[in-house]
Amino acid sequence: MDAIVDNIRRGDRRSLARAMSLVDGVSDTSQALKDHLRRSTGKVPWWGFTGPPGVGKSTLIDALVDMLRRRGKRVGVVAIDPTSPLSDGALLGDRVRMMRHAEDGDVFIRSLATHHREGGLSDATIHCARLLELADYDPVLIETVGVGQNEVDVAPLADVCTVILAPGFGDDIQLTKAGLLEIADCVVVNKCDLPGSNRLLKEIHRELGGLPTAALAYEKDTKVDRAGDAAESTTDAVEIFGIEAKSGKNVEELLDTLFEMDAAARTPDERRRRNERRVLSEIRRGATVEYRRALEGELSGDGMAELLDTLQRGECSVESAVAQLVTKAADRVRQPEVSENDREPK
Repeated sequence: MDAIVDNIRRGDRRSLARAMSLVDGVSDTSQALKDHLRRSTGKVPWWGFTGPPGVGKSTLIDALVDMLRRRGKRVGVVAIDPTSPLSDGALLGDRVRMMRHAEDGDVFIRSLATHHREGGLSDATIHCARLLELADYDPVLIETVGVGQNEVDVAPLADVCTVILAPGFGDDIQLTKAGLLEIADCVVVNKCDLPGSNRLLKEIHRELGGLPTAALAYEKDTKVDRAGDAAESTTDAVEIFGIEAKSGKNVEELLDTLFEMDAAARTPDERRRRNERRVLSEIRRGATVEYRRALEGELSGDGMAELLDTLQRGECSVESAVAQLVTKAADRVRQPEVSENDREPK
């Protein structure tokens, strides 16, 4: 274990790639590495980027990586991709847009499959981000797979969370405000050269109460009354940007704002609070996975047919059946079944 960690700290990219494959699996070595990473990292803020499919998340991250490199930063990217139904691996279509950085030794991009997990992330995301931090990449960028309004797992992981939207991806802001907008430190409307961008910026502004930083650059549909908006504004807690990631318009200004948020996230008290939140999320996610596996085991077990018969004969209520399943699943978590190969001979 010490040899792997030392190699990663020395900048060995092969060791880093192997370690990422290791934490994406389950083994004693994998668990030991995860425990080491949890103790040895937590000083570098992670930047999260999320939003619906097709809004340009990869294009924006590609532009940000280019600008970060020009500022002398070493950049790590964890990008979550859809899962192949055949191989269960990551479908790398979106990652083609970042391939110009593939031979840059100061950029490391890792794609992870969701493995059909909900929430927009892979279970290995947190461990791969810690590995990038261990390898001295700063900042670490996390891109979720295309998500819906309730898939907000990136929120407790990312120290700075950017939600990306685009005109034409749903006319009603109500579709996203209940989930994604509530986790945002920064909201970006990409593809602002398209019709509808100014209206979308104004809708977001009304929902969040912040002043659209770059709205005036895109007065294609409706005139933005900046003085009127400023009078209505009640908070600047969430930054709102209109950008064109493909051309780079307003991306530099967005990056400056991300650095300001990054600086606020590096104070000792804030780091401690955010690391506690991150570990709590890790515990919650792990507990959910284990309990769900145990519950599925009970639902497919031999006793389920008898429980269904009892229920259909009216000898117990649904609530009673649920209580029995919950108890048995909890027992299964506490005392996991031993495989036949691991059983001691009688």
